[in-house]
Formats: sequence, structure tokens, C-alpha cells
Amino acid sequence: MELSDMPYLLLGALASVRDDSVKTVDDMVGKGKELAEGTVSKAKGIAEDKRLETTIQELVKKGKKESEELVEAVSKVIKDTLDSLGIVTKSDIKEIDNKLTDLEKKITGKPAKKKARKKPARKKPAKKKARKKPAKKA
Repeated sequence: MELSDMPYLLLGALASVRDDSVKTVDDMVGKGKELAEGTVSKAKGIAEDKRLETTIQELVKKGKKESEELVEAVSKVIKDTLDSLGIVTKSDIKEIDNKLTDLEKKITGKPAKKKARKKPARKKPAKKKARKKPAKKA
């Protein structure tokens, strides 16, 4: 696999995860409809209602868990792709900044002060040098 194929790998992985999550959501909707239809015809007692409530709570928990897993899977694919492409992330920069601050503390014995960023000084344009005229041959 070539480096130029990485975006396609990411898109394929996202599509695969999306397809799996759509199937899971469709299954959950189907089960919910079955439960709703079944409870209308079978709603005869408190025990049935409690079982339904428990089932709904379990479905909600399962939905939340699968949603979190989906987010984690997508995040992992994106992170792996960024890592493989060598793109620096904010967390990488923050980690380096923390290490640098720790080193400064060890060297100076006191915490480093963060300096305000200065705008770069504006450079004056270079003066044009006078061209020497070639000597005329006689």
C-alpha cells in the first residue's frame, strides 16, 4: 500500500464503521417496534411493564455503548492515519511544550515564564546598488 492510498483507507474504514452502525441502529429500531407492538397486545400486568422497562433500559445502554465504540473506532482510524502521514497534532505540541517546561524548571530551578509572542520586525527593503557602466573600448 502506498502513502497516497491512506485517504482512501480512511474513507473505506469510515464507510465500514458507518455501515455496521447503521445495521445496528436498524436492528435496534426493529426490536423497538417489535417490543412496542408486542406490548400493546400483551400489556396485561405490572410484571410485563417492568420487563419492558428493563428491556428498554438495556437497549438504551447498548445503544450508548455502541455509539461510544463507534466514536472510539473513528477516532482511532483518524489518529492512526494522522500518525502514518506524520502530521503533528495539538496534543503532540502540548506534550513537547510540557517536556520543555519541565526541562527549564530542572535547569533554572524555577518555573519558566511564558513569553508573549512578538510580531516579527518589519524589514526595510534593501537599497539598490548602483550598476557600474562597462568601460568603453577605444
